[in-house]
Amino acid sequence: MKNTKEKDHYLKEIFRLEMSGQSISVSTLSKVLGVSKSSVSNMIKKLVAMNLLNSAPYKSIEFTSHGRELARTIVAKHRLIESFLVEVMNFDPKNVHDIAEEIEHIKSPAFFRKVQQMLENRKIDPHGSPIPDVEF
Repeated sequence: MKNTKEKDHYLKEIFRLEMSGQSISVSTLSKVLGVSKSSVSNMIKKLVAMNLLNSAPYKSIEFTSHGRELARTIVAKHRLIESFLVEVMNFDPKNVHDIAEEIEHIKSPAFFRKVQQMLENRKIDPHGSPIPDVEF
């Protein structure tokens, strides 16, 4: 599987659920993502094959260490971009999520290091969520 927006979206949602202390299951992800349980199951199988998740019957879905680090990086990119759009470009915080959804997939560590530097290593995004501390 290539590095897809769909995969990144799953990883972000699993990270968000994990950070909120929720148990992560196919049913939970199906509800959160608004897709069928079979679609979730298929994606989970792919993410397990990529060594990003661990999954077993009747157990919560969990990140591998590599999967958690990738998810943290995606979340950090998203929240940094939201901060940049609000702080530097004067966007309304209500209007930055969809833009950040697109930009977070850029594969340029130098770009995100520069954004991080311009924001003086901000720790909280415009919505009050912590920006994970990652090295780009």
